[in-house]
Amino acid sequence: MSAESSLGEERFFQKGDTIYRQGAESDGVYMIMEGQVEIWRQEGDDAYHVATIGEGELLGEVSAIKQQSHSVTAKSSADRTTTLFIEANAFRRSFSDPLVRHVVHTLAARLRNSYSVVQAIQAESEHQIQHFKSEYPTIEGLSRLVADKFLTYVELKDFPFGIGNISSKMQHSLVSPSSLKVPLHGIPELSDNHFEVLRRDGGYIVRDMGSQQGTIVNGKSISKYSTSATAKLRPGKNEIICGRADSPVRFAITIPA
Repeated sequence: MSAESSLGEERFFQKGDTIYRQGAESDGVYMIMEGQVEIWRQEGDDAYHVATIGEGELLGEVSAIKQQSHSVTAKSSADRTTTLFIEANAFRRSFSDPLVRHVVHTLAARLRNSYSVVQAIQAESEHQIQHFKSEYPTIEGLSRLVADKFLTYVELKDFPFGIGNISSKMQHSLVSPSSLKVPLHGIPELSDNHFEVLRRDGGYIVRDMGSQQGTIVNGKSISKYSTSATAKLRPGKNEIICGRADSPVRFAITIPA
């Protein structure tokens, strides 16, 4: 009997494929053999990037053990991600092995620590934190609508860096060294060339590029056609809303301290 038939079956995912969605019923556990997976968690209308995991790590083990629905969404971010899928009942039977229990508990604790990062993001007010360890500013989707178009956060290295809509049937955003295009067809809140991030006086600012509905940066409304077209970004997490305050198009830009 082959290792594959005794342990599970190989499953392959391309870049952008969803392995499982938050709230979906758990049917098994995935061990990542090669590739990379991004973990996202949704809270109401907001979505947060929790972690990036790779070769040798498990996916979905806590949900399988507790027989609960998935608490996060997992997406492949590599051109090819190879996993070994183990059916939930088979995994629970193997969990009776003390060594297996130890390994799974260790991995589960690591995931819980990642969740604590999300809770800190939600609770932050006066004390801003950088939840991605990057030396560059990063941008991610903050609302569920936008986050679903990201594989992971995007580092901003070249400036000015422009953000806008793109009329496309692509499932995920198009990223270049100096721009981010999000395929939100039929969503008027995000204009084709909506806003850009620039360096200024040792810091960073957001400038509205003539969007149809304006931009809100940390509660401040800006528009190319008003008296204020720019807003300064602060260290830590910044909320960028495209359109009115109730717009579903929201980004988070994190500035390194």
